[in-house]
Amino acid sequence: MRKRALLAMFVVLLLVGAYGAYVVSYPKYPEVKGCVKLFKAVKPVTKTPENWSKAHVFFKLATNRDFLKLAKPWDVDYSHVKIVKHTLEYNGEKITMLAMGIPLKDGKHVIALYEFSKPVQGVKVKAYLIEVSKDNLKPKLTSVNGGDVKVLSNCRHECTSNSDCSGYREFCTEYCCSYDRDAAIDCCLSAGYCGAVCGIGATICLINPIGCLACSACVVANCIFCVEDNCLEWGTGCEYHGS
Repeated sequence: MRKRALLAMFVVLLLVGAYGAYVVSYPKYPEVKGCVKLFKAVKPVTKTPENWSKAHVFFKLATNRDFLKLAKPWDVDYSHVKIVKHTLEYNGEKITMLAMGIPLKDGKHVIALYEFSKPVQGVKVKAYLIEVSKDNLKPKLTSVNGGDVKVLSNCRHECTSNSDCSGYREFCTEYCCSYDRDAAIDCCLSAGYCGAVCGIGATICLINPIGCLACSACVVANCIFCVEDNCLEWGTGCEYHGS
């Protein structure tokens, strides 16, 4: 009995120690002032394409809870995944953002996944599910942040400041409800990116749906600012920021 009691106490101490280490190491996210405007808060500096193996990409996606809210790793067309590491300027310092353009095997959707080395206005990871079709100049968007899924195609105008949001770690967030996909593709091409997969530009979406998906994946990985600059409608919503 005594050995069992000592063992039970040892297990409890281990659990308490593990929890204490978790609390100490738990990321402290900065408080957000004003409405969150994620990609307007940073300035692009440089970008570098990443050449990951399919196994590396699979493991990355299988352990990312924001991605898992939108799709599963076996849903991905790994031959057309695009990964780019961006260097950004934020609050006077340089940070990095890993941008992934992830086409799905269904031939209809692309996931855009952005992971910052440091939180930007409280956001560490942001993901979008983009529904793409040959006639769809205004892609339907679904957003996830910290496991909280929002359908953005129904443009919301919920808040003007953080005080309008009542939930724990909820902040007023500005987002693009829909954007001009063709203009974003042409913008990316004119900046010197994605020529190998987009080829003739936005016209590819009219003649080759799979090519359109690969092109869109390249654009969201390389040219998020082209997407932002060609937003057709902005909305706001109370979104959870944190982990």
